[in-house]
Amino acid sequence: MKRALRGTTALVAGNLVAAPAIAADPIALEMRGYYQFMIIVGHRDRDVVGTTGQSYRPDNFKYEGEIWFTGTTKLDNATSVGIRVELEAWSRSAADPSSHRQTDKKYLFAFGDWGRIEFGALDVPSRKMVYSSPSVLLGWGFDDHNFQHYGTGFNASNTAGRQGNILGTTAAHSVGFGGGSSSAFAYYSPRVSGFQMGVSYTPAFSVQAPVATCAHGSGGANIDNCPRNNNYWHNGIDIGANYLNKFDGVTVALYGSWATAGFDRGPVGAGNTPAPSTLGRYKSWAIGAQVGYADVTLGGGMGRDNLGRRGNNATRWYTAALMYEAGRWRFSAGWWGGRNNDGSAVVGTQNAPGKDKLDYFELGATYVLAPGIQLHGGAVYYKGAGQSKSEAADSWAGILGTTLIF
Repeated sequence: MKRALRGTTALVAGNLVAAPAIAADPIALEMRGYYQFMIIVGHRDRDVVGTTGQSYRPDNFKYEGEIWFTGTTKLDNATSVGIRVELEAWSRSAADPSSHRQTDKKYLFAFGDWGRIEFGALDVPSRKMVYSSPSVLLGWGFDDHNFQHYGTGFNASNTAGRQGNILGTTAAHSVGFGGGSSSAFAYYSPRVSGFQMGVSYTPAFSVQAPVATCAHGSGGANIDNCPRNNNYWHNGIDIGANYLNKFDGVTVALYGSWATAGFDRGPVGAGNTPAPSTLGRYKSWAIGAQVGYADVTLGGGMGRDNLGRRGNNATRWYTAALMYEAGRWRFSAGWWGGRNNDGSAVVGTQNAPGKDKLDYFELGATYVLAPGIQLHGGAVYYKGAGQSKSEAADSWAGILGTTLIF
């Protein structure tokens, strides 16, 4: 959803090789951002782990926001150079220190006729270039949930792609270098005949981003060095591409991405929490499309993400949604389905071996009250299936809220 609020990055033009390049004006920062407030009333099934259980209140208030500082200047050779820093304007979880980080993305960028480069803590191309299931319910949707509505036990297992925010269409969506704020270098080509391609490189990363790994935007990383043999991933390559065009009133958007990274195996207990035997080369891919005519947009996608795990542990997901616009009103309805065989689960634990499923359904409506002010209403339903009561827990909610974009 944050990607949706930011909008697809404009990858535009200039010429880098002309001499000498001197800025006409110093960089001046512009401040923008967004804030969301949501009222949720619904139901979460009770978690049951062993002989203990946890029930949940039916009501909940949620909020989330960011403030963006962007500065750009244009050189005499028509190349533009700038910086972007995104300040987190909320605290999500006392149990998750990374959610209290002060900044999220922070990176240098430059663009011209030759394309665009970005360097720093950033979203990789597979996230920025997505076209798939549309949603008007900002903060929810089928790409990047800001908000969730299910129990702790349901969320804790690695079933059907429930880990993190993998309710989406990005190849490397929830973990490692694809989960956002990656320490990476990225290049985007100019758009030619509707086609554009992006590629990024990340030296090393961990799904938990703990202290003994390279610098990582999610927090808790070691900025001074990148140890070897510590059960982390390295040499992450992320490639994204999309195609945009219009034919006799029909708009077409196509998307594809692929990501991989090697695994630097070390002794048991080093680095990542999961046993090293369950971890291996990171591999994922995704495809998506949107077709629009008049006020109607139909979109969908599918993909596979092995979450950096060996064996029969990849999440396979599918999604489809329809959106309709009528003046200030927008409506959408859609579905996302995840499947995971959970091959490395431990017998006797909550996350028991066996195929796990998650189906997510969403209905949404948005009314544009004024420029930058949107009112939201809708309903979501999570239907889980697995080998424990927590994994099979369902949840539903009615949602009422607002998004302020400034």
